[in-house]
Amino acid sequence: MVAKDLNVDNMVMAKDLHRLNRLRKGKDANEKQHQELLEKSNAKVRERITRIPNIKLNQDLPVTQSADKLIEAIQKHQVIIVAGETGSGKTTQLPQIAMLAGRGLTGLIGHTQPRRLAARSVSQRIAEEVGEKPGESISFKVRFNEQGSQDSIVRLMTDGILLAELSHDRFLTKYDTIIIAEGHERSFNIDFIMGYLKQLLPRRKDLKVIITSATLDVNRFSNYFNGAPIFEVEGRSFPVEVRYRPISEMSIVGSDDDEFDDFEENLPRAVVAAVEDCFQDAKDKGHPEYADTLIFASTEQEIRELQETLQKFGPRHTEILPLYARLALAEQQKIFNPSGGGRRIIIATNVAETALTVPNIRYVIDSGFARISRYNYRSRVQRLPIEAVSQASANQRKGRCGRIAPGVCIRLYSEDDFQGRPEFTEPEIKRTNLASVILQMQSLGLGTFDDFDFIEPPDHRLVNDGRKLLIELGAMVEKKSSYSKENPPKVADEKKSATSSSLGKGGNIKAGDSLTKIGQQMAKMPIDPRLARMILGGAHFGVLNEILIIVAALAVQDPRERPADKQMQADQKHALFREEDSDFLFYIKLWETLVSNREMSENKRRTFARNHFLSWLRLREWKKTHEQLVDLAKGLNLSFNEKKANYENLHRALLTGLLSFIANKTDERNVFMAVRQQKARIFPASALHKTNTPWVMAFEMVETSQVYLRTLAKIEPEWILLAAGDLLKHHYFEPHWSKKSGVVNAYDQISLFGLIIEPKRPVNYEKVDQPAAHEIFLRDGLTTGNLGITPPFLKHNLLKLEEVERVEDKLRRRDLVVDEETIYQFYASKVPPEVASRRTFEDWRATVEPKNPRYLFVEDDALWLNDRPTTQQFPDFLRNGELRLAATYRFDPSHDQDGATVKIPVQALPQVDEAIWSWGIPGWRQNLIEALLKALPKDKRRNLVPIPDTARKLMSRVDAMHLNQHIFNFLAFQLRGDQITEKDFSFERIDEYLLPFIKVIDEKGRVIEQGRDLSELKSRCRTETHSPVKQLKGEFKTFPESFVFEASQKVTGVIVKQYQALVPSKTFANLEQKDESGVVIQTFNDQFEAIKKHRDGIVHLIYMQLGDLTRQLKKQISKPLALAYSPLGDKAKLEQMLVYATLQMSIQSLPVNAEEFQKLVLDVKKNFLTHGQTALSMMSDIYIQWQDIRRKLLVLDDSIFGKNIDDVEDQLDLMMLSNFVYEKSPDVWQEFPCYLKALVQRLERLPNNLTRDNAAIVDVDPWMEKLFKYKNDVRLKEVYFMVEELRISLFAQPMKTKMPISPTRIQKVWDKLGIS
Repeated sequence: MVAKDLNVDNMVMAKDLHRLNRLRKGKDANEKQHQELLEKSNAKVRERITRIPNIKLNQDLPVTQSADKLIEAIQKHQVIIVAGETGSGKTTQLPQIAMLAGRGLTGLIGHTQPRRLAARSVSQRIAEEVGEKPGESISFKVRFNEQGSQDSIVRLMTDGILLAELSHDRFLTKYDTIIIAEGHERSFNIDFIMGYLKQLLPRRKDLKVIITSATLDVNRFSNYFNGAPIFEVEGRSFPVEVRYRPISEMSIVGSDDDEFDDFEENLPRAVVAAVEDCFQDAKDKGHPEYADTLIFASTEQEIRELQETLQKFGPRHTEILPLYARLALAEQQKIFNPSGGGRRIIIATNVAETALTVPNIRYVIDSGFARISRYNYRSRVQRLPIEAVSQASANQRKGRCGRIAPGVCIRLYSEDDFQGRPEFTEPEIKRTNLASVILQMQSLGLGTFDDFDFIEPPDHRLVNDGRKLLIELGAMVEKKSSYSKENPPKVADEKKSATSSSLGKGGNIKAGDSLTKIGQQMAKMPIDPRLARMILGGAHFGVLNEILIIVAALAVQDPRERPADKQMQADQKHALFREEDSDFLFYIKLWETLVSNREMSENKRRTFARNHFLSWLRLREWKKTHEQLVDLAKGLNLSFNEKKANYENLHRALLTGLLSFIANKTDERNVFMAVRQQKARIFPASALHKTNTPWVMAFEMVETSQVYLRTLAKIEPEWILLAAGDLLKHHYFEPHWSKKSGVVNAYDQISLFGLIIEPKRPVNYEKVDQPAAHEIFLRDGLTTGNLGITPPFLKHNLLKLEEVERVEDKLRRRDLVVDEETIYQFYASKVPPEVASRRTFEDWRATVEPKNPRYLFVEDDALWLNDRPTTQQFPDFLRNGELRLAATYRFDPSHDQDGATVKIPVQALPQVDEAIWSWGIPGWRQNLIEALLKALPKDKRRNLVPIPDTARKLMSRVDAMHLNQHIFNFLAFQLRGDQITEKDFSFERIDEYLLPFIKVIDEKGRVIEQGRDLSELKSRCRTETHSPVKQLKGEFKTFPESFVFEASQKVTGVIVKQYQALVPSKTFANLEQKDESGVVIQTFNDQFEAIKKHRDGIVHLIYMQLGDLTRQLKKQISKPLALAYSPLGDKAKLEQMLVYATLQMSIQSLPVNAEEFQKLVLDVKKNFLTHGQTALSMMSDIYIQWQDIRRKLLVLDDSIFGKNIDDVEDQLDLMMLSNFVYEKSPDVWQEFPCYLKALVQRLERLPNNLTRDNAAIVDVDPWMEKLFKYKNDVRLKEVYFMVEELRISLFAQPMKTKMPISPTRIQKVWDKLGIS
């Protein structure tokens, strides 16, 4: 049934109009062909008339009441706008009204829907109304899924399909009518299509456009289409009552608000209450069995939670079903084709907001929120925040009821909140990535976004982001205006630029905004630009077969399903297809298992999908998509691979489209740093979740509660560098000369969109900045001598420079020699600018030096600013006694080794005379004296001013004899009239350079210790210096003929004296009767240590020669003596001590050869018993007095005399009476009888002299502490004697001291020792 006034005879198919015009007039004019085509095309129109179905409009729908007006308007106007509230029947009736108006004869009536689900369901509903099966006159086409043909009259499709058709049908010649439904949604595709149609309509006068929506800003659309007429249709069939049941009194904008958490928490309770309200209302109105309710929720998770809540707490005998875009087909059929008469509650996302009609709905519960897609152009993240819906969306939701009977809409927000919301939803074009539209515009030659007439122009920042994405994908080149000499355009081999050949009259691409060959190929693919780029990458890397499988999967909804009650089982089944390093490989493995397996029948595939929780509908869609992509790739002549793809090539192909979605692992757990400094986490369902993968790429970054990377794979940073090419940013830093490689290197920090890919890659800096590399080569390679080779000119120049620099270091001046800049200028004047590496330098030198061998030699005179000064007072070798020590000089006050540095072999350290050393370097001695004078206390310094003059006078008095005594001693003697003593001077308060820095080295030249304090270094190295250096083979029982006491040896260039000693193999105390042990020859660096050991060895050898003499001596020990000693040891020990003491008293000199030894043996034997009597007498005196002292101590009351008893015991402890002859030298223990006698007197006087005794202890106690602290230090012998004499003067005054004694005198001796 068509309009009666149509002139069918003159009608031709829209797709033939352009060809007919060219055959009628112009250079291609051909009357015969024109007539043939005209007749053929008219016949096609007549054929289509017969296919027009029998149309019977639904008279119950409000839009039908205006059918005649609409038919007339469609015939009269090119664009009409139909506005009416939801439920008026526009979606199903307008295509039929258009057919009644004669549309659909010369082409299809294209009817767009915002969602695939709506396109399918609406086509089914219209087909049912006209009494046909879907796919006959009423068809539908969604992405890669089509039912129907070109012979169909009406085609339902998504707006994306219509947009895709523009690439190969720019004038939309397939269609004679375009119906744009749900215009109020202002989707991204709708805005572009309407802008395109506005340009197209003047060139296609036969094309009709109908824009429809339930709620529409009609004036905006009317003005946009040059005053297009508006037709308003009456509202829904039945009234809808709106009830407000706010959960929160606050107006909540979205999930970013703090109050949203409270809203979410209270939502289930509020929904249960609202459902009860609805069911009670139905009961009150007398139809309790008709209470089907549609609840609008925000997310799939929220749907599941509400479903669980209603199943537990909601009304019984009620079916509760979910509805969302990813729902399996079988589940959808339950909703749109209900079976049985039970009550139902449908919980849906905003997919049920428009176009879809859920049967039998009488009640709507609106939460007021939806997940809205928002693209962040800064971070390239597709955010999915939950936001409050607009008034238009809220009214659409309300319109889902009231279609079969009066309805009720319960809004879970306040009326004020509703009134405060925006009137319309923000157009998608203002909140999405625009890359695909820009690509299509460039391909179609529609000009730039600035020139394109949008209803509402998008944010220029989103436009720029879309352009950047296309440039990133290699689809578009930068504008020429942004190029410069320093930054020329660079296009990789795969991205060679080519101006689009498909420009039409619709506009011109601006200079520089051309598409590359890749861009032209991408524009021919009706898919996301990133997916299109992956396909081209797959052909380039030889992995196209696998890429098409993955891209097809990414282009459709994920086939995996996770039913709320079987999530764990679903995850286990899905895990069978997981691959460790890549989520993309999941699709390959699933495809190979399910689709490529030819042995599996269709029924088996269905069963397999059901058992593995896979949506069969989406699997079919995936397969169909893959088939279409294969055809598309063949049409583009892309190369298919024969071999199976490897991991690297496959993922490098994917990476070409995912450069904005790479990320690097941070130190935070499971946190990655993505491009543009965006932190993100791996989505928990990924195979890479909780792994330590350093680099990943993701198919998308989605922000919900936080930013997640979804669908990931492990990648190598090197792949990013190869893929990104000119998108990479290079920051070169730390250019430096590399002596090893002979080039100027630098480090390159490579980043992509702010993410550092390579933090420190070495590069040849000459290729980056040749002039700078030339200068660095001259300064750091030639001027400093670090060329890596030493040609004659460089060896000569460096030696001369070192020589003059040593003079500066010695004289501590920096104004004698030319600086490095002068040397650099010398080389700069000689070496040409193109030389910046060792190889090019050597090549150049080979051309110059044959003619002038001394071309690069620096002359001596060129190095000195003035005449060369003398440096005799700064010797390269310091003399210290017989030692000749090498010295080097450094002038750097900030350095630890400022001044002179002297290396002393550890073997020579004990032989360095501290007195001679104290004078330092000859050239700085006057400075040293001056510094020591300035460091004196102020009261003693004032008499010496002006100090420089005093220092000069003192220096003039120094002669060779003075240099052998300590400098403090010399100065104290010279200044004795000013009451200045040695202890007034100190090296601590003078400039460090005045004292040489000492490095103590071993025989291999390694530093053992270092510092400026010689005595401290000797102390720290005491173990090394006092230990034997070596031991000769053999053990001797007589004096060896080979023994040489003193010998010289060269150690690390220094002639050092070393000393041999005969060392007993057993200590004397441990010798047994008739012991056969002898002595060994050991070498020592320290003379005093050698003498001490040698004496023990001589004692040992002589003891072996004594024979009966020792027995005779031992027999003379009396019983009282043995009894007195018994508390300390047995008689044998006492006998051994007596023999040792006698030998010590007998040996006055030490033999150094066999002859002297034999003479000494005779002398000892001759006087042995005489000395033995003396020793026996002393030991008897010592131990008998000690017994007396012990008895006296025992009778003293410890509570009264405790302090005095402790002091006496301390004094006795220092004597080491149990084995004093081994521990003390004879000159010390020979004084013990006197000291013990004084002790006896003290104890006799003590009861009557307690107060004075206690006072005396106070005077002596500090010295006792020092003696105990340093009791092993041989230097304290004199202090020990003085302390014992002080005790006699304090505690036993009747006895006379051997010397004047006082604490002050002891302090002076202590100070001289320099022990701190």
